[in-house]
Amino acid sequence: MGASRLGWRWLARSLLFFLWSLVAWGALLLLLTLLDVAGEGLHPALERLLPSRGASAWVWLNALSVALALAVGIVAGGLVAWGHRGSPPASSSGRE
Repeated sequence: MGASRLGWRWLARSLLFFLWSLVAWGALLLLLTLLDVAGEGLHPALERLLPSRGASAWVWLNALSVALALAVGIVAGGLVAWGHRGSPPASSSGRE
């Protein structure tokens, strides 16, 4: 394996690690926002989560990570539902 190919693999793995880290961070932020919704209400919790005008890059990165976590959750849920839809129904006795 050439050094160039090894470098590209390392770069791809680093990028995937960074993206999955953002997804994990977004999932944690979503969980904490749901807990805040239970205590404070929807509007104050979403106000902290969504960036406003003049917000720092970190606030925008938090919003991006939440969007990525939502997208991954929706796709994963769709794949699970799609897999269950195609499976045949299981019989209760196993013998007929």
